Amino acid sequence: MITNPRLAVLYVKDQSATVDFLTGTLGFELAADVPHAGGRRWVEVRPPGAQTRVVIAAIEPAVLDAVHEQAGRMAHGWFDCDDLDATCADLRAKGVEFTVEPQAAPWREGARWAQIRGHDGNVYGLTQRGR
Repeated sequence: MITNPRLAVLYVKDQSATVDFLTGTLGFELAADVPHAGGRRWVEVRPPGAQTRVVIAAIEPAVLDAVHEQAGRMAHGWFDCDDLDATCADLRAKGVEFTVEPQAAPWREGARWAQIRGHDGNVYGLTQRGR
């Protein structure tokens, strides 16, 4: 029986800058950073205590731009928060740019959401689940 997702892949133009943003600004933990041939790296991060890890995978800028055009910038990911407003206040104090301010989520009763911009324009959703 499958119990939970093990990995989610986040494609980025600048692997190091994204790792710095996720670990330094968002507070993720570095779970793995393994060098590979040709200067490539296998990098995994995760929110503290989370089972699922996010693989930070470098991709050619033109390919990522094509993904954005086809799937939109929200293809990058959504992260749950235990207290959305407190999390947003902390991120705002760290200078994170909000593209959508915290607000009620129309798709789930009692849920709230916000949207932030990463260092290179990637957009991430933050949610606090409702019923």
